[in-house]
Amino acid sequence: MSTPSIHTEKSTASDGEQSGNRSDRLAVSTLTRPFEAAAFWSAVALPFLYLPLLVAGLDSSAQLSAFLALLALHAVAIVGGHRHNRQ
Repeated sequence: MSTPSIHTEKSTASDGEQSGNRSDRLAVSTLTRPFEAAAFWSAVALPFLYLPLLVAGLDSSAQLSAFLALLALHAVAIVGGHRHNRQ
């Protein structure tokens, strides 16, 4: 009686296709890594820009618009940088 194998699925891609997929993933990773890092560090730094606006107060519509724009930018930075340096 034989022992069943742990690996029951067979790969349908040839070695050339697998190597191409790996190189494509590496290229995409290489291109996205700087953007993820910039987004991560922007998400860290942006809350410090809230302080002057909050201390001065949000009296005018320009200050309120700037605060809301910073909040939206911060949300984008959090989403864009959440995968930074995960291995």
